[in-house]
Amino acid sequence: MKKIYSFALMALTMGFVFVSCDKDNKDDNEELEKDEIIIHKLPVSSISGVKENNITSYTLSMSLKKNDQYYLSDDTTTKVGYYFKDNIEIDPFIINHTFSSSGFGESFTFTSCTDATTPGFTNLSAITTTGVSTNAYLISNSGAWNTTPTEISFKDGKAYNAIECYVTNSTYAYLAIKDHNDGNPTPYVKEWTDQDIFTLTITGYNGSDIPTGSVEVKLAEGMNILKEWKKVDLTSLGKVKKIAFTMSSTDSGQWGINTPTYFCLDQLKVTE
Repeated sequence: MKKIYSFALMALTMGFVFVSCDKDNKDDNEELEKDEIIIHKLPVSSISGVKENNITSYTLSMSLKKNDQYYLSDDTTTKVGYYFKDNIEIDPFIINHTFSSSGFGESFTFTSCTDATTPGFTNLSAITTTGVSTNAYLISNSGAWNTTPTEISFKDGKAYNAIECYVTNSTYAYLAIKDHNDGNPTPYVKEWTDQDIFTLTITGYNGSDIPTGSVEVKLAEGMNILKEWKKVDLTSLGKVKKIAFTMSSTDSGQWGINTPTYFCLDQLKVTE
């Protein structure tokens, strides 16, 4: 019998800078720290693209109690550099994540932030303002200087067939490109042109350093800037033990990419 599972996580953190998604600046950190993981078994009819018999499919799907929440790490015992390391495990996914008491983070975090208009690093919301089918989604800080790789791996080192995911721009990156507004009085980003490209590269690995293939997604190509969820076919990656996410931009300088290195991810699907 075919088994289809979807995992819904109630959690989130913000990436690389302090973030306040709630414009009313409500202090509900204590409540957020008590967020819990909820697992839902979805009917076959709610999942598309899996037709083979006797195949178990896992879809990473998140939800939060309400909008404008984020996941706060409660791991205060294992400190890696400046960050408290608190990888999130939702069987079979292991999601790289770090968080510090100042609100800084690297790799992935969970959010339901809904601000599509505020420019700058205080707003890392998805430009879509919601997830594909729930209120929450993953957001990534994929900066080249990060000490925590932007990766999703699997428990027990097991390999899975990569199937698909959905991606879109963060509001931060979208407005920096579209309006030349990164929230700074003098923008670090350049005036975007028709020749500029902002790219997300998704790479599968069947071992620690052995790539199985890569898929490129143009988050912005000229003024064609992604502002909806885009379904990405990952089947060319084959069977993988981890999936890594990196970013590149034609707006780069001595210190690396000037375009904000954030993107949003949802509904990552793999099969056994």
